[in-house]
Amino acid sequence: MSTTNSAPAAWLTQEAFDRLKAELDHLSGPGRAEIVQKIESARQEGDLKENGGYHAAKEEQGKIEARIRQLTALLRDANVGEAPADDGIVEPG
Repeated sequence: MSTTNSAPAAWLTQEAFDRLKAELDHLSGPGRAEIVQKIESARQEGDLKENGGYHAAKEEQGKIEARIRQLTALLRDANVGEAPADDGIVEPG
């Protein structure tokens, strides 16, 4: 069974696209490296079961990875430019 994404592509200005692309580039590069370092530092503190810093770093890593997936999908499907003019017709959705 295949599922298709029925959501319409987002319209982004070039400025918004560039800003989101810069965020994605940061999270994919230095952002990932920073969180890996935090996890390693927390791991060295000892018992992982009761290590709040480790669990916080892993949670932060999950949020970063989710944001990377979100930005990747948004930028892949985005229409860059001006949104089409409103034709005055109400459409479902």
